[in-house]
Amino acid sequence: MREQMEDRIREIHSKVEYMSRLSAGSIGQAMEAFVRQDARIAKQILAQDPEINKLEKEIENLCITLAATQSPLASDLRQMVSIIKIVTDLERVGDYSCNIAEVVISLGKYELVKPLERLPIMEKKVREMLEASLRAYFQHDIELAYATARKDDEVDTLYEEIYRELLHLIKIRENQEDQIIGLILVGRYLERIADHATNICERVILMMTGENVKL
Repeated sequence: MREQMEDRIREIHSKVEYMSRLSAGSIGQAMEAFVRQDARIAKQILAQDPEINKLEKEIENLCITLAATQSPLASDLRQMVSIIKIVTDLERVGDYSCNIAEVVISLGKYELVKPLERLPIMEKKVREMLEASLRAYFQHDIELAYATARKDDEVDTLYEEIYRELLHLIKIRENQEDQIIGLILVGRYLERIADHATNICERVILMMTGENVKL
């Protein structure tokens, strides 16, 4: 019975790993589409989102079925609950990548109101946070989870700087409001992805210790 349980858990982990690759990869794709003003890449991101949504439901159903039909230990139940929450976070990451893709499509080709300097830096920090949070999950690394969550403040600070700068620009570039609002939205979506990476770190700690912490 225990061997069957562990086989199912390995199957679930495999699906989470695949979903992780899709969600994390979509962030880089979204920023590439944004920097290059490439609607083709943006549409590819939108096209793959249903697969991410499908994986979320599949993994959630596998966890619920496993908890209901086997004899899980308390640690197994914590793991199932954590996984269900993690895949919800990954699904939201995919949604925010789609939101960035939609900004790319709506703006089309345009002359930049300012050089794209800090948004790509922010995207790199956010993607590294997400990837580290997922490593913490797969490696059961509590220290990495805590260290990764602490980086969220850096992302928040960077977003606030970008937001203030763009808010100033919108007052003096009245004919470029749509582009500036698009830039603000992209920054906001990246900031929210970092929040979901922090959530994943919290799930890892819950899974490993049973403590429901707020980082």
